[in-house]
Amino acid sequence: MTVQEVADRWCVSRSTVYALVANGTLPHARLGVGRGTIRISEKDADEYLAKSRRDDAKTYAEHFA
Repeated sequence: MTVQEVADRWCVSRSTVYALVANGTLPHARLGVGRGTIRISEKDADEYLAKSRRDDAKTYAEHFA
């Protein structure tokens, strides 16, 4: 998945995904020469979300109800 695809899926900005990549929190691969293109596997994205989930957190709908 691209950074944009992850950001869209999580409803966050690309900057948030780039920050997670930069600090090593979100596993990724760089393809190409130079800085390359960042790719994030769907599995890694899902695992990151699962690890980051708080059981006591309200769902999005509950928060804005």
